[in-house]
Amino acid sequence: MVRKTLCACGIASLLTLAGCGIGRTISGRLGPQEVRVTLVNNGDSAVDVRIRYDDEQDIPEDLLDEIGPELTMTVAAGQTATFSRDCGELQAIRIVRADLDIFGEVGPSAETSVLRDGDDFNCGDRITYTFDHAEVPLNLDISTTVSGS
Repeated sequence: MVRKTLCACGIASLLTLAGCGIGRTISGRLGPQEVRVTLVNNGDSAVDVRIRYDDEQDIPEDLLDEIGPELTMTVAAGQTATFSRDCGELQAIRIVRADLDIFGEVGPSAETSVLRDGDDFNCGDRITYTFDHAEVPLNLDISTTVSGS
């Protein structure tokens, strides 16, 4: 009797976990349902990055900049930083400001447009922002690539 109860509870727990984003059905995709974001600094100086994202896919850019959760990071020269968010949390994302730190906090800045789930990326994708500059760093370039899981 105890064994049957434990078995039933174990199956119920597995079904509950599968419905919480930890796993998917037998469609072949297992694992967390998240969007991964990678920041790659190919430059010679650190880059200070402010990112805004939101759980609303169609949020207007100006509203995203005001109320979207903000993430700030400094990516050292030649380094990479990565973070991820649940697919439901990250439906729209943009770099609001990236500053190339040439002399302390002085240097060129750049931003990106909004990427939206379903149009520019999908759940399980990796968004990569790459920072680079010319030999004489008068500007900061940001290239964006999206790759499937």
